[in-house]
Amino acid sequence: MAIKDLIKFQFKRVNPHQGLVLDADTWKDEQDYHRNQQKLHTLAFHGIGIVEGLGVRANRPPDLSLTISPGMAINPEGNVIVVSQTQRYNLVSKDKGQIYLIIQYREIPTASEGEQATRILEAYRIREVSHLPDEPYLELARINFDSSQRSIMDARVASNPVANEIDLRFRQSAKIAPREQVIIGHVVLGEASHDLHSNGLTKLAHQVSLQTEYQATIEECALDETITRCTFLYMVGKGPFTTDAKGQTILSSFVQNGGIIFAEGCAEEQPAEGKEFGLAFNRLAEQLGEKLEVVQRGHPVLDYHHVFSTAPSGAQSEGLLMASREIIYSSYDYGCAWSGGYSNSPLPRDIIRSAFEMGVNIVTYAMMIKQ
Repeated sequence: MAIKDLIKFQFKRVNPHQGLVLDADTWKDEQDYHRNQQKLHTLAFHGIGIVEGLGVRANRPPDLSLTISPGMAINPEGNVIVVSQTQRYNLVSKDKGQIYLIIQYREIPTASEGEQATRILEAYRIREVSHLPDEPYLELARINFDSSQRSIMDARVASNPVANEIDLRFRQSAKIAPREQVIIGHVVLGEASHDLHSNGLTKLAHQVSLQTEYQATIEECALDETITRCTFLYMVGKGPFTTDAKGQTILSSFVQNGGIIFAEGCAEEQPAEGKEFGLAFNRLAEQLGEKLEVVQRGHPVLDYHHVFSTAPSGAQSEGLLMASREIIYSSYDYGCAWSGGYSNSPLPRDIIRSAFEMGVNIVTYAMMIKQ
């Protein structure tokens, strides 16, 4: 049970007295009280994620199996998962695509007397899925699987794993729980942008989690009802695009309910494509009833966490930062700056740092507006 569910009701414990009947229901109430108190403590003071260990490595020599080290984790319901021995996991997927390796808490009835189990073993299962499940889970790793290759390898560059390399960037670590979680929805409009934006967004989420009281996670989204799960939308693409009436309705509802949209065009290959994206996005903002104006000194997005007098440069040295209350647009191409700059034009450290600080400000602004 998640912390948001635990705090919805008052705890009730057994009141012992002479003559109290200790039947199965009474004993269950007593056990549930202590278990739920422990779950609440675990979630509130330690959070969700991997406490220690549970590292995932490629087998030696490489094949289609993985080695998972012993460790401990806390699942989204506050259950503690303990893996006491090294596990070897053999991939069974045959299809090309994303594979998620997850671990889930499981309870196994055991020590039976006749047909009735007298004990519950608190255990776990490790499995691979092509889509993350609705039931509670923790991600151990993910792999962009290419079935034509017959081996899985450790990532040569941990921050940018390629096909058939183990991707550990999305593992969540347990720590003192943040005040609130921010879910960043990644939406592509028009032609897909360069991978630099996707990688950069992952790095930004990490910086938000490090620098603020928020725990940031990323979800790949489409313009449908799933965006209601997100706190903040990062929209990116290149070239012109159009949005149908349904998409406009969904986005309008999103901002009316406190959501913030941040958009920018990718100018990695053709700067003109970034400008075309910007023009299309400004038309979309108008269709949503939002008027974007140039962000001037004193705007809250410039000093919600880090202090700026004007919007800093990104991968583009010249540009504009425009905003209404709920929508922000940048032509500075911060997404590519979060990855260190364009492939053929790396950025100096001070520009990368400023771009990250601006990104943290935008996410923090979104959380403040939502409150």
